[in-house]
Amino acid sequence: MIPDIGLMVGLYIITRMIVLVVDKGQKSVSRLFAAGTILVALICIVDLMSKSGPTPHL
Repeated sequence: MIPDIGLMVGLYIITRMIVLVVDKGQKSVSRLFAAGTILVALICIVDLMSKSGPTPHL
């Protein structure tokens, strides 16, 4: 359950940061930080998924 929530939050963060990166009105510093946030979110998702155990089958 917790890895599922972490995955959803991580994907939401990535989605919001992609919107910032492609927005033409944003400054380059904002785009740089958004790209960094995407990278950190991806690393955290991979780390969370690698540490979680197998999902029990119902």
